[in-house]
Amino acid sequence: MIRLFIGTSSNGEDNYIEAVYEYTLRKNCTDDLDIVWMRQTHDQESYWHGFQTKKWPTPFSGYRWAIPEYCNFEGRAIYTDVDMINFRDIKELWETPLDGKPIAARTGTRFGGHEFCVMVFDCNKMKDVVIPIDRQRSMEEYHQRCIGKFSGNHDLVAELDPRWNTLDGDGREVSDMYILHWTKMATQPWGPKWFTGVPDSHPRKDLVELLTSLSKEAEAAGYQGQDPVQPYVNMECIGR
Repeated sequence: MIRLFIGTSSNGEDNYIEAVYEYTLRKNCTDDLDIVWMRQTHDQESYWHGFQTKKWPTPFSGYRWAIPEYCNFEGRAIYTDVDMINFRDIKELWETPLDGKPIAARTGTRFGGHEFCVMVFDCNKMKDVVIPIDRQRSMEEYHQRCIGKFSGNHDLVAELDPRWNTLDGDGREVSDMYILHWTKMATQPWGPKWFTGVPDSHPRKDLVELLTSLSKEAEAAGYQGQDPVQPYVNMECIGR
């Protein structure tokens, strides 16, 4: 079973891309795929309840560091943001070499050396490099601390093929992408309402047209996005 954790918005603001992403993931996957949607919630029984999120750039930023403990520090897990389209069997990402390191991620410049929007975890090895979940929940700045700790640290982060996290196309043809990541929130075509910055049009019209086409396919196949059971109206994050 491939364990995939997806960080998504609190109140269904990303339903459009959730449907497209799940549709393309399952369409291309050759193995059993278990998806866990991580979102803010008022449900006190939820593992994702109670995090201090005011300093998170998105409504789900800090959840990724809690995944290994969710998995009891056993086996592997994949993390991705929600704002993506999949073009390749995710099983290949699941089996990517970690070279004895706790994380695999692509190199990049936005966060000081690595891009953590797509990651593969060795959950057991993560036990020694993250703090317990109860402490994570109470630390507003823990996400930023992890970025500082892991980004650019090649002793802890194995190299991931950048095609698994293709940032707004990266100038590539679609045929040369494994996962397309709509990186810049201002240009995300579905315009999530939690984003408080100034919206803009996406520079790749071909990718926007592809998204529209895949959305129609996803809808025809019965994918509608994951409506939260208890909407989290008082969502807090930086949002820009």
